[in-house]
Amino acid sequence: MSARTLAFLGIVVGSIGIFFGFYFYFQPDIPLAVDVVSICAVGLLGVVSFIRHFFFYKSDAQRMGWETERPDWQFEVGFANLAFGVVGLCASLGRWGLAAQGAVLAGYGIYLFQAALLNAYRSLVGEQKSLGRFIRSGLVTALLSVMMGFFAWVALV
Repeated sequence: MSARTLAFLGIVVGSIGIFFGFYFYFQPDIPLAVDVVSICAVGLLGVVSFIRHFFFYKSDAQRMGWETERPDWQFEVGFANLAFGVVGLCASLGRWGLAAQGAVLAGYGIYLFQAALLNAYRSLVGEQKSLGRFIRSGLVTALLSVMMGFFAWVALV
């Protein structure tokens, strides 16, 4: 397995969560919609992102064009993703309620939005300009975070 495969897997699990979240939202089954988004787009995505940033940090940094001899930032980002992922799974599977899930969705959505802005900026003005990276790491991540924000709002209202 590689960082590229894990990044793709992260996009897939996040997308599945958002897709089925909207599906159940329009049923309407709000608690199930929020559960699916919390489990997939926060829990599973957070754990997969931790694995990518922590265990595959060299290939992940290479994939992003951010190679360094000091990968501490990769570990820190991995731990942040793991923290959100574990709390997202606990909030949903532990039946902590919509307010807790909404708070976790809002927190992870804000975290991912700032990551999207940084990645978009780096892909447009950095040393290695890349439209593909702008779309994957900037635009797709920003869209995911906005949709997570929508489900946070749904859970908290």
